[in-house]
Amino acid sequence: MPPFHTENDVKNGVSHPKLNTHVLNKTDKRRFLPDITALVLITVSFTNLSTKGEKMSDLTLSASVGINGHNDSDDVIEVQKSLNAISKKIDLEDTLAEDGLINENTEESPTCIAICAMQSAILGFKNPDGVIDPNGKSHKALIKAVNKLASPVSNLFLPKITPEAGLKEEDFEFAATMLSCDVAAIKAVSEVESSGSGYFECGMPCILFEAHIFSKYSQHQYDESHPDISSKSWNRSLYLGGEKEYKRLQKAMSLDREAALMSASYGRYQIMGFNHETAGYDDVEPFVCDMFLAEKHHLIAFVNFIKSNHHLLESIQSLDWTTFARHYNGPSYAENHYDEKLQAAYEKHGAQ
Repeated sequence: MPPFHTENDVKNGVSHPKLNTHVLNKTDKRRFLPDITALVLITVSFTNLSTKGEKMSDLTLSASVGINGHNDSDDVIEVQKSLNAISKKIDLEDTLAEDGLINENTEESPTCIAICAMQSAILGFKNPDGVIDPNGKSHKALIKAVNKLASPVSNLFLPKITPEAGLKEEDFEFAATMLSCDVAAIKAVSEVESSGSGYFECGMPCILFEAHIFSKYSQHQYDESHPDISSKSWNRSLYLGGEKEYKRLQKAMSLDREAALMSASYGRYQIMGFNHETAGYDDVEPFVCDMFLAEKHHLIAFVNFIKSNHHLLESIQSLDWTTFARHYNGPSYAENHYDEKLQAAYEKHGAQ
């Protein structure tokens, strides 16, 4: 569960710990994420979600693609893009080059091998033929798989990128050094928050949109007209869960962009948008942008956030999970047994 989600936390100001000198400086960030300078600074753009049932990809083919296929370059590129889009679903380890090329020995071509993987994973073919014919079963299945993956979220945040997901042992070790705590403590929070992953299957950061926070930051002006996304009090029934939370975020953004971004929790550690300063950012926009780029950014934000609040810092150092849970998850932490989950996760990782 995300930190400081309850209405009481917002009222009491607990969710706004002041930024102090202990947050990571620029040198720390470069050390923690060596290739950060190679990242292109991008402006996060927003567009409308597709309506339910609307096709996200037509994947029109002029001729067959794959083993012994016609393999027109434009057709091959479209197939390569589509296969890359569903790479997780078909266990594609290496991203295909979207170059429109098929090896002369088609059976050994990475694209044809990926087509076979798609046919096995999605269609259940025991003996996949590695070819996609226009309007054939494999063609239709690929279109359906891409559309299903894109819905209900479609290019809400542009440009479309593949994030650097996952954290390495050295990442956990560095974070533990910065917080002067056990590595197992970092791993415990990393496991319990967002079930141990910072991204949904579609490649977008895990989020949870909070209607009562949006109501606060939009001065309650949408409580009556948009009760599904703006509420004076916390209401569990308003959550849609998973990727569908982006529908709520997008709807709120159409009313008040900044308030909407402030009102969602993001990434592996579910840090609220309104806590962007304590996470090390001057504005909510670059904070959200970084959440899309790499899971290491999630960990950097978490370290900054913990260092900005002495209750959190001292409790993670002393392994006082009850205090940590209260200040990270809010006063309702006991209802979710949050402290007990953290303790169990810590013991598991500490024994490894």
